[in-house]
Amino acid sequence: MSITKRTFLSIGGLFCLVLLALNAATYLLFRQSITRQLITSQEAVTEANVQLSHVFTQTTDKLIYQYTSDTELGELLSRPVGRDELEDLNTKSLLNSRMTYHLNAENLLTNNGFRMELYLDPALPVSGLFTPENTIPNVSRVFSGDTVADTEWYRTVRGSTQGRYVFLDETRQRLCFAFKLQNSAYAGAHRKEGLGVLLGSLPLDRLPNLLSIFPLTEHSGFLLLNRQGRQVFCSENLDELPMDAPLPLSGETSTRLDLGGQRFLGTAANLESGLRLVFLTPYSDITGQVWGMMSPYLLCSAVFLALGVLVALGLSAQVSRPVVQFTRKLEAIRDTRSVRPETFAPQGPREIRQLNRSFGELIGRVNALIEEVTRKEDQRRESELRALQAQINPHFMLNAMNAVNYMALARGEDDIAATVDSIASLMRYSITEPDRLVTMSTELDNIREYIAVYVLRFRQDIRLEVLPGLDPAQVVIPKFTLQPLVENSIRHGITRQDPGIVIRIRAVETGGGVCIEVTDTGRGADAALLNDYLDYRQVDLKVTHGFGIRNVNERLQLRFGPGSHLRYANYEGGRLLARLTLPGSGPA
Repeated sequence: MSITKRTFLSIGGLFCLVLLALNAATYLLFRQSITRQLITSQEAVTEANVQLSHVFTQTTDKLIYQYTSDTELGELLSRPVGRDELEDLNTKSLLNSRMTYHLNAENLLTNNGFRMELYLDPALPVSGLFTPENTIPNVSRVFSGDTVADTEWYRTVRGSTQGRYVFLDETRQRLCFAFKLQNSAYAGAHRKEGLGVLLGSLPLDRLPNLLSIFPLTEHSGFLLLNRQGRQVFCSENLDELPMDAPLPLSGETSTRLDLGGQRFLGTAANLESGLRLVFLTPYSDITGQVWGMMSPYLLCSAVFLALGVLVALGLSAQVSRPVVQFTRKLEAIRDTRSVRPETFAPQGPREIRQLNRSFGELIGRVNALIEEVTRKEDQRRESELRALQAQINPHFMLNAMNAVNYMALARGEDDIAATVDSIASLMRYSITEPDRLVTMSTELDNIREYIAVYVLRFRQDIRLEVLPGLDPAQVVIPKFTLQPLVENSIRHGITRQDPGIVIRIRAVETGGGVCIEVTDTGRGADAALLNDYLDYRQVDLKVTHGFGIRNVNERLQLRFGPGSHLRYANYEGGRLLARLTLPGSGPA
């Protein structure tokens, strides 16, 4: 390496490394500072919401206590029913009034749309007054427990020792609080399941009025979880977060979380209502703030980098100039055989002299290769001419068969004429561009000619069925792709003693390609052995000449790529299925 190039690389590399190190250190310092500040802010906001939640919880607990200690409510729940219809209506009205009376006394709840409903234990006699037939849902505040007996929250509260359950009613968009109701004035026996379940609900759009839910960054927000870890509330900035995303938060500390493919800074705290408050800030917001603060530094770095490039260019000018001159000489070359050696005579710095010398040697090797390619091209053309001349005999035989066909028709030998015509069609199909693409219908026509000749010779019932699927006229395949498979079904699927065979072919469209299946009613074969043979494994398999299955498999891969292949499978016991997969070769 020359001293000029070494100096250029050393100065440029050192300059870039210094700038990179300074920017990386600045980025890390800013990121750490912003993250620490966000953690402090999140913990402060979370603590403030814990205090606000405490006020709401105290209010709801006070309301529950009022229902629990209400003597009149206990007496109403103890009343017998069914004796006097007017008395039953009075009991029903008084129960609704007591429910409304205590709720209206709590302005914090009523001003935010809080509702309280009582679902009585079906075992209580008074529960029969609140069946769905005689209860108006939007008017009554008391209902029979039978109306919600199948709901998860009702069963959970009744079976819980804590008697409290928080959940989200997505249908009504309300945050619900379910409590087990006991009453000291109830005259009946103590019921472990409670006298009923109190269901308080708060509209989700009123939740920000009770908590201080404002984002610290553009996409930060709150989550509320119940004791089972399920989300019961998600602020608007976190709407894209999956509702069943796991939240591995423990204790009251801040930590990093990976949720829904994003990274978050999370802070959690437990609320007295049984909820868990989680504050989440995406790390993308932190990164955005960091890059915003680093913009001036990046601008200065770009200026210094530009100056460094100018200095490096000035230092390397003497080295680059000879290289540019050499490049222009190369661009002027149109035919290496017309290049004069003196044009690339060794001159200039040591590196340029070596480059001129090496290029002169390369020109010599290229000219030798051109001569070799020209010679082989002449040989190829000569081989093609000989192959064209060799086609005279097949065409002569084809014309001779046509003549025999006319003679047989003239003498009334229709079966002989049909056979000769089928053989002529087979020969015509085989000698005209054997590796070109044809439609599947053309290939099937050739197969029918083959079957006609075979049936005439061996007198067996051989039928070809094309099953519903893609139109054969729209499927394009290489010639002699299906014929070897059909021929194998006939030659190996039946013996001379069998009455015949049915061969079924179907083409279906798959994702981005075509799948062609060939099945028969013959004796079958070992599909695994055939697949091993296709993969060139050592197998005990008798191989015949002609277009074999290996030839079909290799031509498919050459034509359509490595994703195309022939594979065998067994079905219905030992019957054989040949499947051709042609990816990227949909209907024409």
